[in-house]
Amino acid sequence: MFRKLLVALGVAFALTTMSPRARANILTSATATANCQGYNVSVDATDLTSGTTYTIDFSFTVTCGAGSPQMITGSTTFTATASTETVTASGTFNGDASGGNCTVTGTATLTSSGSTVDIIINGTGTATLSCPFTLACSASTGQVGVPYTSCLIATGGVPPYTYGGVSGVVPGLNGTLNPTTGCFNGTPTEAGNFSFVLDVTDSTGNTVDATCPFNITPTLPTACVLPPSGTAISGAPVSWNGFTAPAGSVVWINAHLDAKNVPTNTITTVDFTGVNLVVNATTYSLPNGQVVFNPATSTPTTVVNPDGSWTTTVNPSFNNDIFFDGQAIPVDANMENGGNGNTGSTLSFSTNSSDSTLQFQWQWGAAVYTSWPGNAAADIEPVHAQQQAGAPLNTAVEADLIQGPRGGGGSNFTGSWSGTGQGTCP
Repeated sequence: MFRKLLVALGVAFALTTMSPRARANILTSATATANCQGYNVSVDATDLTSGTTYTIDFSFTVTCGAGSPQMITGSTTFTATASTETVTASGTFNGDASGGNCTVTGTATLTSSGSTVDIIINGTGTATLSCPFTLACSASTGQVGVPYTSCLIATGGVPPYTYGGVSGVVPGLNGTLNPTTGCFNGTPTEAGNFSFVLDVTDSTGNTVDATCPFNITPTLPTACVLPPSGTAISGAPVSWNGFTAPAGSVVWINAHLDAKNVPTNTITTVDFTGVNLVVNATTYSLPNGQVVFNPATSTPTTVVNPDGSWTTTVNPSFNNDIFFDGQAIPVDANMENGGNGNTGSTLSFSTNSSDSTLQFQWQWGAAVYTSWPGNAAADIEPVHAQQQAGAPLNTAVEADLIQGPRGGGGSNFTGSWSGTGQGTCP
């Protein structure tokens, strides 16, 4: 009996020593980068079992100014592929990091074992973030008679924001502030130095304001006038190929320029009027176009004005193609030219510039679309960037491109360019 007991104990001991030990599943470190909007965290875990799913919980404490600490939590789940893993995750502070200087601390916990480590944030255990709620003014310069589009910029706080005007008068811009976007969209009517006191309120009810100056300059006198003959494309009329298109289709006529000798320290306006397309001796009218070279402009824009005309605004330093006019003209039998063959076409206009030394080259194209939502909704590219200047950026419109008089469809959203015309002042 005693011998049997010893044998049993020996077997039990052997089985115990041969069994794999339970893994501890521990976190060894955690680091994060954080700003006022959120965090990116990286956690190292070890002693894991491959093929097992684990969850790591994150907890951040954010304290701004004299406010109460706010707890922000998050988690990530992963399946181990090795005994040691580095796990990454990101999250937002949900607007809790706003209103001045904020401190942030955090911990990470592996739920399977309860192993917890402090998160080193921006290189320290307690990170300090500067997160003020501020309002930056829109562009401070404009010109009488020139459409003004510029936006306020709110930072910090808890979006969404609501923008408003507290006091002040800028003739032509009053009442044009969009409370959702913070953008003005009006046309100044009086020259002078003005100011608005404007404010923004975040979703928690916090409000900040700013006094924004507006320097509106007078309408610039016309220093240079070029008749259509002064910018005509030399040689034979531009080739116009016959095509067929379903009912409801349009030909998108578009034109761009590349300007030289534009002053960089003042606003220059270039107006294009009397714009006409001629195909087979039939004339089709286009709206007026305008290019504004404004030193205060950082992002090129093109807008359709209430009267249907175009205004493209760019910085004078921009030296590539600039859209200046276009129109979606319903397809008719004359434009289709019998579905085949070739005829000639011309695009002409008069030019009025406030700069007496302006020089520019220009081209035009024509592309056919089976539907068109309107010039504004087509979202026209103002300059050569994502697409050619004058191309629609609306992807639904792009999908309706077909073969036309100046292009074979595909991704040629403007149609092939014509020859190059020249314009030189005086």
